[in-house]
Amino acid sequence: MDKKPASLFKQHLEEQALKRIILLVIVGCLLFCIPIFWLNNLVQNLSIEEHLDFLNCRFDQIYADVTAYLENRENQELFMRRLTGVSNGKEVQYSVNKYNYASPVRLHIILMDRQRKIIYTSFSETALNLHRIEFNKIVADNALKAEAPIYSTVYYFSGDRSECVYAKPLYQKGELIGFVTVYLNGNDWGSLFSEYQYDCIITNLDGSIIYYTKNVFLPERNTNKYKMDPARRFLTVQGNRYRLGTRILADKDVIFYSLVYSPRNSLYIIIGLLTIVLLGYIWLAMFRKLSQMMAEKNAQSVDALVREIRILRYEDNKHVIQLQTGDEFEEIATQINKMVKSINDLNKRNTDLIQLNSMIEMRNLQMQINPHFIYNTLDNIKYLILEEPRKAMYLLERFTHILRYSINNTKEDVALAEDMGYIEDYLLIQKTRFGDRFKVKIEIAPECHRCKIPKLLLQPLLENSIKYGFQKKMELAIEIKGWLADGYLYLQVKDDGPGVAPEKLAVLRRMIVSEEIRTEHNGLQNISRRLILKYGDECGLFLDSEEGKSFTVTAKLRCGGRKDV
Repeated sequence: MDKKPASLFKQHLEEQALKRIILLVIVGCLLFCIPIFWLNNLVQNLSIEEHLDFLNCRFDQIYADVTAYLENRENQELFMRRLTGVSNGKEVQYSVNKYNYASPVRLHIILMDRQRKIIYTSFSETALNLHRIEFNKIVADNALKAEAPIYSTVYYFSGDRSECVYAKPLYQKGELIGFVTVYLNGNDWGSLFSEYQYDCIITNLDGSIIYYTKNVFLPERNTNKYKMDPARRFLTVQGNRYRLGTRILADKDVIFYSLVYSPRNSLYIIIGLLTIVLLGYIWLAMFRKLSQMMAEKNAQSVDALVREIRILRYEDNKHVIQLQTGDEFEEIATQINKMVKSINDLNKRNTDLIQLNSMIEMRNLQMQINPHFIYNTLDNIKYLILEEPRKAMYLLERFTHILRYSINNTKEDVALAEDMGYIEDYLLIQKTRFGDRFKVKIEIAPECHRCKIPKLLLQPLLENSIKYGFQKKMELAIEIKGWLADGYLYLQVKDDGPGVAPEKLAVLRRMIVSEEIRTEHNGLQNISRRLILKYGDECGLFLDSEEGKSFTVTAKLRCGGRKDV
């Protein structure tokens, strides 16, 4: 036995599911890697900014303390008193001790006269070596040349911590008296910045190191210089990678470098990717099995639907598709059944309309002109020829227009305005026949005139009113109305004739919508059936009557034709 070929729909569905699963695994890997890199980068950048803010804040505090100490008027007077020999230096030492007690970074002071001779210092004899003395003279010279009121630099002696130096020339009445220089203790910076675990380097704008956490960051031993490109983001030291952040404060002659340990995490990323790939493989196996089950189920539903449609197409066009799959295909079958029913209903209506037009001669269906109307009209013209020849000629022209219009089969639908031209000629002949006993009132809204209607729609309704109205009354009044409402055109013919009894009215209402052709009142029935077939079940003729008072026929047409769903 030949193996049943696999369903193309099933194959296509499985392929699409497989592609999406592979895409899902790839997206999963990307969603794993991208957030790790992004979050790690974001966290480290935030850490660097916080660390730089911290360094900036603490340094600003010390800078403000030192500048306030040097610019304090009382302190400057103490410095002047010692330089001029008025005091012995105990007052200056007291101010230094007071500052060191309040500030986390202690300082030492050197007072020199204008000849660069040291008058006072808080350094011990050991600390005040020849190197520092010569350096201090250079600082004094630079302080005189500096534009800023306080000159800053860095003092470094091999093997020791560097010291941040601030110097200020002292003037009395515009005359240079001497210099004051303060040295910030380099060992105290560590306790000031110990709150953060990150490493840092602080230099002045020339690259002289003010403070550093680890000497491994220094490019060479026994040097006190460090310069790094501010745009650089990473630094590798002894195999360890650090994220680098830089902040420059030009007004304070300082640069902060923040170094945050930033390992590459390659191993973690590889482990994570392998885990995702493994999970992806598991997902692939699970989803592939699931997709095969779904494809199999959908393929069964499609096959069942195709079998039902083939029955509908080749065997029975009235077949109702029976599909109970509990999914969207069942809804498709329901919609197909509705569509087929709509098509069959439309075919039936078209067939009925063709049969109706074939059974009743088209001209009689359109004209509905009673032979008695022709006889009576010609008889009236005959008598008018002798007494009123002009009127007879005019009436003959109108009658000729009626005949020409009624026998013209080139158009089935006409504008209401065109058909009303024919109706006016028809009413003129009837008024000539009945004289003052016949009255007509026409009220048609102007917007109705452009609407298309079946040709000769109103003439049979008027003839019906005239025929039955004059049977029991000598006088007859007819009202013709037309209006538009909710997309429908309404045309109404109302007479004040004898009307009909309620029970007969009920019979007439059933008769005009019946598909069985009757001989009596078949004019109204034909018109009503034609309107229903042409415009829909909600259209047609609607009858109303008050016995002994009136009879009303209302035609309802859809503007623009039939609307099928």
